[in-house]
This record gives sequence, structure tokens and C-alpha cells, in this order.
Amino acid sequence: MHVGVGVSLIAVGAAVALATAFFMRTRAPAALVAAILTLCGLALGAGALLVQDHVSTTNWVLTLVLVGFLVPGHVRIVLGPFGPAGADG
Repeated sequence: MHVGVGVSLIAVGAAVALATAFFMRTRAPAALVAAILTLCGLALGAGALLVQDHVSTTNWVLTLVLVGFLVPGHVRIVLGPFGPAGADG
């Protein structure tokens, strides 16, 4: 259990995800926004697992895969498309 590292990952991942979702989402290329949000999700998931005791390998795999997909998807559904307006044609 690495509480300090876990809490730091959660805080940094959340801060970068919020900044990306609200300020970069419509200014940066869509692929870059999705990649940053995926990395933020991985940081959040890893941080959450690091503050727990007795985490199995299955927990690590499932958490990181699911959160890696869910964070960009959630931002896309709630806030709208990634990338500059009119970039999709």
C-alpha cells in the first residue's frame, strides 16, 4: 500500500482530466484529447488501487482497462465532441 503515491496520482490525474475536458477539449486535436484523458483515467485507476490493501492482478487489469475506456467516453458523452469545431467535415 502506497498511500502518498496513490493520492498524488488521483489528484494529478483528476486535475489534468478536468483541465483537458474543460479547456483543451475543443482546441486540441481529438486524438490528443482522447489520449490525454485515457492517461488521466489510468492515473486515477492506479492511484485508487495503490491506496488499497491486497489488490490482485485481476483488479489491476480490469480497473486499468475499464477506466482507460470509460474516462474519455464519459467526457465525450457529457461534454460533447473532441477537437476544434468543424473538424469532422
